[in-house]
Amino acid sequence: MKKLTVIIILIMGILMASICNFDEVKEIFELNIRNTSVESKVINKDNKYIKADLKIPKLIIANKDIENTLNKKFESDIINFYNNSYKEAQTYLDDFPDAENKFVISSDYEVKKSNDKILSMLIKYYKYSGGAHGSYYYVPYNVDLTSGTVFILKDIFNEDSNYQQVISDEIKKQIKQLNKEQNLPEDSTQLYAFNKIEESQKFYVQDDSIVIFFDLYDIAPYVAGIPEFSINKEVLNNLLNEKYKKIIFKI
Repeated sequence: MKKLTVIIILIMGILMASICNFDEVKEIFELNIRNTSVESKVINKDNKYIKADLKIPKLIIANKDIENTLNKKFESDIINFYNNSYKEAQTYLDDFPDAENKFVISSDYEVKKSNDKILSMLIKYYKYSGGAHGSYYYVPYNVDLTSGTVFILKDIFNEDSNYQQVISDEIKKQIKQLNKEQNLPEDSTQLYAFNKIEESQKFYVQDDSIVIFFDLYDIAPYVAGIPEFSINKEVLNNLLNEKYKKIIFKI
């Protein structure tokens, strides 16, 4: 009887401890199901016209409707890149059968910021069709994961704000510093010929900044690559739309 009493007391103690820790257990479970992750799907093609190595992002989030919609878009965009490149290669190599090389293309991606509310990711495209070097460009996907909306730069700012001018002035300031580091006059356009950003300027989010970037040849020669300019949230704080201020920077 004494042993039975001890066992009952032990069981009651375990049950009470479980009840007391229920909120903690629930919190951990909710945290896990809210985690955002990205896996890869790889497609390799090698035929008469083109060699392709395509890495396609596969988003995994709690909301499966949003997940499926976004994953279809990522894959569709990359397959369209392949199909267009294939047609270009086919036309060129049929017209010039003595050309030495088939086309070479690839896609890759880089996640810049990811949590339960936002995904900021670049899909990177490369194509070599002959000549001294290939070409490449990045496509940003800045996604509000609470709604599945892919937003552009102007969406994150108040309608009456002068965000274009503020960001453009900050980029010009950074270009002056880059010129100085290259022993060029501050206002030189030898490396960077920049005037003003567009409403739909390419960007991604990283840490506490948005990073504005430009395609090859947009504002600089090929040797400069993809020019990027990081703009800290403190510069933009008073211009940001309240919704995106919370989603992007949790302000």
